[in-house]
Amino acid sequence: MNKMLGYGWYVLSTQAYFLLVKLLAPFHKRAKLLAQAQKKSWQILQQANIQKSDYTIWFHVSSLGEFEQGKPIMIALKQLKPEAKIVVSFFSPSGFLAKQNDTAVDTFLYLPFESKSTAQKWVQALQPNLAIWVKYDFWHQYLAALHQQNIPVFLVAAQFRASQVYFKPWAVFQRSTLQLFTHIFCQNKASQLLLGKFGLNQNSLSGDNRYDRVNDYALKQESIALIDYFKQGKTTLILGSSYTEEESLLAHFLGSEKTSFKTIIAPHFIAENRLLEIEKTFPNSCIRYSQLTENTNVNDKPILIMDNIGYLARLYRYADLALVGGGFWENGLHNTLEPCAFGMPIGFGPKIKRFPEAQELVVLGLATIIPDKEAFSTWLQLYLNKPTERLQKGHQCRQFVAENAGATERVMQHIKAYL
Repeated sequence: MNKMLGYGWYVLSTQAYFLLVKLLAPFHKRAKLLAQAQKKSWQILQQANIQKSDYTIWFHVSSLGEFEQGKPIMIALKQLKPEAKIVVSFFSPSGFLAKQNDTAVDTFLYLPFESKSTAQKWVQALQPNLAIWVKYDFWHQYLAALHQQNIPVFLVAAQFRASQVYFKPWAVFQRSTLQLFTHIFCQNKASQLLLGKFGLNQNSLSGDNRYDRVNDYALKQESIALIDYFKQGKTTLILGSSYTEEESLLAHFLGSEKTSFKTIIAPHFIAENRLLEIEKTFPNSCIRYSQLTENTNVNDKPILIMDNIGYLARLYRYADLALVGGGFWENGLHNTLEPCAFGMPIGFGPKIKRFPEAQELVVLGLATIIPDKEAFSTWLQLYLNKPTERLQKGHQCRQFVAENAGATERVMQHIKAYL
């Protein structure tokens, strides 16, 4: 497929996607949120009052996870250039809503649905001195507009697989999108070699910025008084960003075992129907965080349901074991490095082929694949009954994260030449 034909298909498919979101908005909650966010994009940008004289650094992230991955670089840039305005655009409304008050950022924006004219107008209004994309969400028109205006644009935390469309023999246009980056910082050697195979040589190996982020979180002493009160000093299991699959594993275990441990469930989606579903799965055993006070009798409520967002990374401080959600979905596994940084045995479902850090944790014996109820029961009983082994595994996990930190420094060594 030649480049022009590929470009035509790209424009057609993206416009069809944007139209579908608008059509589904009255009937689909997530489509509605995205459509509503689009209406606010230009209004928020106007309110930001970005001046031509400002030194502006634009980060684009898809959602919450990518924001956390890019945040160490935001902080480092602000330290190096305090007068810089850090502007972050989200495509996902959930990410925007979770982080819009984060003090590391001067302005949060929604990225408008792209077209060639929209992208050019947006870049002209934003006037960034440089731009940084985190991991993926490559919108060609925005990257092309930056390139046309000679604005350096970097891709950090890049991770590629040979199965992706960019590396198909016919994908000339898709590869041209990657060529628009001034430099690509790769998470792993395999990604770097793959780019080089297709002549995309403007890259270097930096590692994964998430190690820096989770390491920083673990070093902070951020307490949550109500979680301390709920925990009551007992061994605590956390279901991090859980789906019904993880919750059913726990329900089966609790149905056959007498236990005295506590559980914190932080569901991936926080909606009333999901909260009611969890309460039905564990009848008479749950209390929601929003209902928890220091006068609550938590002795007969061993399960705490987190019914707000933005707490998960801090919650791992209170856990002794972590079952990370999403591992029963093809591309759904949540952040496994967060619990690793706080030092605890980690388990997750079997679908991890797109998550090299999870695979590495398993190979090193720091995490366990849990495919079914019996495996979960074996894993949980082991670490509940053998606290010495649990503590030893936790120490190994913390050491692993500390040894892999440093990606932010490697990225900054290159970027600071463009400041």
